[in-house]
Amino acid sequence: MNRRALLALVVAGSACRTEIRPAVKVVEVKKVLEKDAECVVHDYRSATDVPAGAVNIGWVVVPRAENDDDTFQKLREAVCAKGGNALSQAHWNRPPGASVADVPTELEANAWTEAAR
Repeated sequence: MNRRALLALVVAGSACRTEIRPAVKVVEVKKVLEKDAECVVHDYRSATDVPAGAVNIGWVVVPRAENDDDTFQKLREAVCAKGGNALSQAHWNRPPGASVADVPTELEANAWTEAAR
């Protein structure tokens, strides 16, 4: 074997294989038990993440509470009161003409009723 063939064989044998993994969309589903433990509201990031067969029951709006956790709890309770068990697209609202620096005054989300699991 000549040196060039041997060098080519060593280089080819020592080359590592590169593997690129495809990006996988991870959907977080948060289960939150309500205070009365009768209603579980699933929190989805967007409407496209809601499982097939879910029925949209409209938007739910609650006023801002003392802190964000209390406000989200009131939102979940409002979804349950409307007969839903899931929400998506939760976002804060400010009064018309308010600056982005102003504190939001209410929390709004799309309410859904999921099929029985």
